[in-house]
Amino acid sequence: MNEHVLDYYSYTNEETPRKKFYKVISLHDCPDMDWENLRDAVPSLSRGWYELCQLPKEDRIQFTLDYWMARLPYHPHLDVAMSQFFGELDDIGCFITQVKKTDPLVVEMVYSISKNRGFYRGAVPAEERDVIDLQKLFLDYILPEDYLAFLQIHNGFCKTIDCTGILSINQLPKAYEQLQSLIVSQGTLSTKKGISVDPKGLIPFYESFGMPFFQCFWNGWHPEQEMGNVYYSGDANTISEVEDASNTGEMAFPTFLDWLIFYLEQIN
Repeated sequence: MNEHVLDYYSYTNEETPRKKFYKVISLHDCPDMDWENLRDAVPSLSRGWYELCQLPKEDRIQFTLDYWMARLPYHPHLDVAMSQFFGELDDIGCFITQVKKTDPLVVEMVYSISKNRGFYRGAVPAEERDVIDLQKLFLDYILPEDYLAFLQIHNGFCKTIDCTGILSINQLPKAYEQLQSLIVSQGTLSTKKGISVDPKGLIPFYESFGMPFFQCFWNGWHPEQEMGNVYYSGDANTISEVEDASNTGEMAFPTFLDWLIFYLEQIN
């Protein structure tokens, strides 16, 4: 694991009282930990993640790549993009953490980028019932298949400095309400060229931590027979121009996987 990962997961003790966690267990560094005890202590930990952490790091990287490819639907650039991303990793592991002594233990998967260029953190996969509940919440909109598939890999995912990143299913309803309130407080929502937009058709799936910026599925744009996604700026109260979607600087993407590939490329 690179230095950024080790620094992030340093924990509180008498000598370092200002660190982030009360307890940290590097599961990938503890091959002798008993599954039965872990299962009781960390109910969200799956047997698959536990067994992954028993493998050498090269196998952890390869097995995780294979799992992503098996879960995600077809995309013409997915093979190359995933090979490039996983090829940049120097390790994948799982950290069990506890923020306060009275808090539950939680687990997340960490993707460590080589040459100390940061890392990504992924929450445990969404349960199928949670995905169904999410679809019921947005009955008027058909959420993209590739997005729902990714939630069953990681129900929440972010890079080093994001903190929020791809929202979990539990976070999304609140984020939707916050986005709607923000738009209303800003006045009329429009594209950058001034075309009015119905804000209720924007469903945020990514939030920039501490900033009024969201990546959102937009019901007003269906380039691949599913909702495309656009960038919302709270500063300007505008969304991307979808006519310029070929320009990644515009941050308008025909599919969730197009956006995810872009997100994974930004590792420096």
